[in-house]
Amino acid sequence: VMKIDNEIITTHDIEQEINYLKALNPRLNQINKNELSIIAKNSVIKEFIKKKEIQKYKKLDSQNSQVDSVLNNLIQNLNLQNEDQLKNYLKNYNFSIEELKKKIGIENEWKNLIYSKYINTVKIDKEELVKKIEKSSKDRSTLEYNLSEIVFTKNKALTLEKLFFDIDESIKKNGFENTANLYSISESAKVGGKLGWVKKNNLSEIIIDKLNNLGKNEYSSPLQIDNNFFIFKINEIRKIQIEVDKRKELNKMIFIETTKQLDKFSNIFYKKLKLNSEISEF
Repeated sequence: VMKIDNEIITTHDIEQEINYLKALNPRLNQINKNELSIIAKNSVIKEFIKKKEIQKYKKLDSQNSQVDSVLNNLIQNLNLQNEDQLKNYLKNYNFSIEELKKKIGIENEWKNLIYSKYINTVKIDKEELVKKIEKSSKDRSTLEYNLSEIVFTKNKALTLEKLFFDIDESIKKNGFENTANLYSISESAKVGGKLGWVKKNNLSEIIIDKLNNLGKNEYSSPLQIDNNFFIFKINEIRKIQIEVDKRKELNKMIFIETTKQLDKFSNIFYKKLKLNSEISEF
């Protein structure tokens, strides 16, 4: 069905990718086969391009502590107890845990590659973060949001209004999680855009302003951050008691900001590699 550089992609490859994506986001069963096929093809292209770039520098290994750590997080996110339960769960989707570990291995090594290429380009304003911590440390409680996201870029062919209209219509028809698979360029797309629980204090002011106007199960209008647009959905809101360890909180905020900037560089680098790849559909 497709050729990426010299690699032939078959219907079986697409079917297996669909099985994999459904395992991560079972709600994909709700959308039609054509849209599923588009999602799977884009996912296969992205993985192939990343894998090819990684293999210029090192051999892939699916047996390491990083893979095990991601696997354990996935087990928790799917509300499973252990790896044996995950194996049985994957059987329902005709997918093996060995195949899953290979995919996790590729994604981990891609993140390592991006880190090594761009970490010196990351800029963190520690003074600003310290001010934010000092301000929030006066409070005894804070809000925590369980968030999902859709991250997209605007192409020249469509206005932002038209693109958001299309995304909004898809959310109404397919649900937020499935629309994340369809439209989002973030790695979170594979799990329906889920970000999990995030403290209000760890979000930027412009994101907080958007969330302040939303309730549970509501989503925002597009918010531009650098060259990307973000739509956030609140899945749950809870109030938590806090006792601020300023050093730990600073390290956490630095990690979040670093990850955010590295994700931006990741998208830019991937787009560059994709432009230099020969992709043909049959």
